[in-house]
Amino acid sequence: MLGIGMLTLPRTITEKVHSSDGWIVLILNGLLIGLFICLLVAMLKKHQVTSYYTYMEEAYGRLLSKVIGLLVVLYFVSVASFEVLAMSEMVRFYLLEDTPEEIVILTLILASVHLLTGKIKAIAKVCVFFLPLTIVIVLFIYLLSIRIVDLKNIQPVLGKGFLPVMKGMGTGTLSFFGIELFIFLFGLVKNQKKVRSGVLLGFFIPVILYVITYVLVVAALTVPEVKAVTWPTISFIQSFEVKGIFIERLELFLLITWILQFFCTHAIYSYFAAEGMTKIFNNSYTTNLIVLVPVMFILAEIPKNTIQIFKMSDMLGYVFPVILIGLPIVTFVIVQVKRSRRSR
Repeated sequence: MLGIGMLTLPRTITEKVHSSDGWIVLILNGLLIGLFICLLVAMLKKHQVTSYYTYMEEAYGRLLSKVIGLLVVLYFVSVASFEVLAMSEMVRFYLLEDTPEEIVILTLILASVHLLTGKIKAIAKVCVFFLPLTIVIVLFIYLLSIRIVDLKNIQPVLGKGFLPVMKGMGTGTLSFFGIELFIFLFGLVKNQKKVRSGVLLGFFIPVILYVITYVLVVAALTVPEVKAVTWPTISFIQSFEVKGIFIERLELFLLITWILQFFCTHAIYSYFAAEGMTKIFNNSYTTNLIVLVPVMFILAEIPKNTIQIFKMSDMLGYVFPVILIGLPIVTFVIVQVKRSRRSR
């Protein structure tokens, strides 16, 4: 979940609510999705799902399930491409101004392929290593930023009423990308009793970081400025200097940390795309990885500027609720009806 959303979140929500109440939107969205996650876990446990692609085949039949599976794979590939594209844009803007984007994109894709050869266990080890590092660095930077934060900038709370908050519900979905993958991970978990607590813990750690980030960024930059900048979280880190330590500007630490998060997110979605193709076509996982490299590279090359990149994120934002909410509910209902008829 900790990908590009963390860097753009304050702007996308503030643009929608036109006030500093975006943190309320985040909390409400987090609670609603958290409740739905509990429902999803109960549904998956009830039907004892071992492979979601097999589960879809039971619901829709072999042919239609393959078509739906391919659409899901296309979504995974698109998100993986989007993450590497967004990372290359950030790197070009802040770090390697004269390096061609194609080089940055291809480097990250090939590095992730090397990780993906180890499949889910290798990915899990990398994520477990990088997550604590990310949290420690981010919280350390935020602690140093306290002196420029003015909480008066997020007051008054609900100054424009609750209606803008309600209009903002559903925005910032980009920040929740990643949680839908647990549906496809469910069958791999050995201890099913810990699934719900594990998923909720993995979900609410980023949500808490999002709320802290939003409050600090808006309190430091004010609402008009947050709406005006492309990467408000990075602009926030750039807005202060720390004297007396070996490096005075801390955005470099955030950028390096976030490149690791982009890498992890890209790798996870690439894995599920390759694994999904293996389930659908019954072919080699390695072959699918090789096929996906040029596909992801081409998709990442389509948007030509920042505006087109965020248009791509908006399109993926419309698909995300379908994968997380629509598909699981419809599939569960169909399977439940079919099993009820067979048991009569």
